[in-house]
Amino acid sequence: MLRPMADPIFDDLNAEQAAAVAHGTGPLMVLAGAGSGKTRVVTRRIARLLRDGVPSDRILAMTFTNKAAGEMAQRVERLGGAFVRVATFHSACARFLRRDGHRLGYPSDFSIYDTQDRDAVIKELMADHGLGGAQLKPAAIGQWISRLKNAALKPADARLGEHDVGRAVERLWTPYHERMHQQGAMDFDDLLGNFLRLLREFPEVAERYQQRFPWLLVDEFQDTNRIQYDLLKLLCPAPGNVCVVGDPDQSIYGFRGAEIRNILDFERDYPTTTIVRLEQNYRSSANILRAAEAVIAHNTLRKQKQLRTDNPPGEPLLRLKAGGAAEEAKAIVDRIRELRDEGAPLDQVAIFYRAHWLSRGLEQALKDAGLPYEIVGGLTFFERREIKDLLAYLRVLVNPLDDVSMARIVNVPPRGLGKAGLERLRQAAFAEGLSLREAVAEPSLHAALGPKARKGLQDLAAVLERAQAAAAKGAHAALRVLLEGTGYLQHATSFGDAEDSTRAENIAELVSDTVQYDGADRDGDGEGDEADRGLAGYLQHVALLTSADTQGEGPAVQMMTVHAAKGLEFDHVSIAGLEEGVFPSLRSAEDPEGLEEERRLFYVALTRARRTLLLASARERMVGGSTESMRPSRFLRELPAELLANQAPSWRRYDADDDGAQSSGWSVLPDPEALAALRPGVRVRHDLYGAGAVRRLAGRGANARAVVRFDDGVEREFVLEYAGLKLLEDIQF
Repeated sequence: MLRPMADPIFDDLNAEQAAAVAHGTGPLMVLAGAGSGKTRVVTRRIARLLRDGVPSDRILAMTFTNKAAGEMAQRVERLGGAFVRVATFHSACARFLRRDGHRLGYPSDFSIYDTQDRDAVIKELMADHGLGGAQLKPAAIGQWISRLKNAALKPADARLGEHDVGRAVERLWTPYHERMHQQGAMDFDDLLGNFLRLLREFPEVAERYQQRFPWLLVDEFQDTNRIQYDLLKLLCPAPGNVCVVGDPDQSIYGFRGAEIRNILDFERDYPTTTIVRLEQNYRSSANILRAAEAVIAHNTLRKQKQLRTDNPPGEPLLRLKAGGAAEEAKAIVDRIRELRDEGAPLDQVAIFYRAHWLSRGLEQALKDAGLPYEIVGGLTFFERREIKDLLAYLRVLVNPLDDVSMARIVNVPPRGLGKAGLERLRQAAFAEGLSLREAVAEPSLHAALGPKARKGLQDLAAVLERAQAAAAKGAHAALRVLLEGTGYLQHATSFGDAEDSTRAENIAELVSDTVQYDGADRDGDGEGDEADRGLAGYLQHVALLTSADTQGEGPAVQMMTVHAAKGLEFDHVSIAGLEEGVFPSLRSAEDPEGLEEERRLFYVALTRARRTLLLASARERMVGGSTESMRPSRFLRELPAELLANQAPSWRRYDADDDGAQSSGWSVLPDPEALAALRPGVRVRHDLYGAGAVRRLAGRGANARAVVRFDDGVEREFVLEYAGLKLLEDIQF
């Protein structure tokens, strides 16, 4: 197809973009590098098809969010095109099932159950099948069912029977789907799976959809899971007019089921594919782009491409080596103040981090500096549910009259006290002129409650009394008693959702915050501050941090995880926490494919920046109340040295090499006798997680690791040299 001499659809496109837009029939794969204008290509291609006579109702474009779908449709209309169906995979499948789902025995007005509805069904089935216990949550079972369905697997395929949740999934898999069918309902995963089943079992239906939508476009193709790819192949079998747009170097959602191999296998499934590489980057300086390309070149699961730019080299990358997390945060904030003073709008300044818990110290430094900030795609540290719960526990120790805080935690974790029971307790307290906490400690007021609630309140009163006594030693001592006595950590990490590990990390960071507060010298005289010390002082400190005085109107520094940064761009970016075990995460460091996804995540972080990049790491970081010696991230060693600038003179520096010579892991000195005695079955204690039993040992020397199953039922893996495990007594499995 010849490109017109003057055409608003083509005029501002480069040669590669124009080739993708002008491509005629047959499969097309657009490998769109970061900042290469992929959305422009998708919308211009749709507009070109419309102008060339393709009816709008013959085009189906699919992406992953309603926002992206709406923006794409609006762009097409602004180009003079007609309305085109741009939908998410789930919304498209739901619409099609309304028409044809009756073939599978579903009514046209079937219900769509969200996660809470799904878990309610599973809870009923657990009761029907006699499944229960503190360690078995409906959400955990539902999460596993969802993972299996997104991977197009069944329980037998995944060999789940090695743990309680796996065995429950195997027992409830069939009853769950039968119950959903009886109720005329589908969960979100069923929308995809049932439409795929419909196309497979009824070829005439598949043929009808193929004829209805002969032109198919899929944006962000690297984020598709196995079910979505199978749908694509049935809706538009080879050699169909399918256009997929994506970048395997930006595939970062493996934890959601995204399968990078879909984009890697596309040419095999569509042998006549035309490939167009969008390698012209319009976003970043040449130095930033060179750094990103040097890092991602270490991956093997990718399609070859080489980004280029006509932008000037720009400033060198800044490499901050901080002594600790507080110094790291202060230096980043000092840099942001410099940028602001130079005229940079604060909403064009961003701080990225790998995990939510890293935001706490950065938030505090920004507040101390009076800089407004906004958490993108999440809550501020002290607004998170698990943190607010634990702070409520601490507040009732300081103020026994605080009925709001007491009501928040009186049944968290569950103690058998429902809404009706809480109201009866309130009324009993009011009649006696007592606060809710005082009523909890008075057994005579519990007569109207059930036996489980009475026992739960008795245990709660005892824990609060012990924590009250411990509070005399400081905030950390009180918090530790509460965590150990209430089982809150176990409660917060047993929902079975993707946030379990995040909540554990946030709680560990709160522990670290109390340790740091108790030992802080807030007036700089080299001594502790008696007036500010203690639990009351800590709660005042937190209240001031959570005030909205730096959250006013106007531009604000943008803070977010790297996952939340996908699709965004900023003039100035700082990336904090670039250490082994943090970024890349400890869970992925020894998994080759997991490590490649972490590297892709770092690549995404780098390519969000337009003008400047600051890469920060700390020599030491407090985790769960213990100070760890950290080793700089391996990704930093993959950056060309000539792209890095010397640090600004005002920034402090520590003398540590980036060659990995530093020790990594926790700085607790290991007990040689305890390490030598470790073997499967030995009982150990950990300062944060309590007692447990060693399940497995692996590795040697500095790489020796142990998997410990703690008494809360959760298994955790440790590097032995730094774990600080204390030997208890032997048990046998």
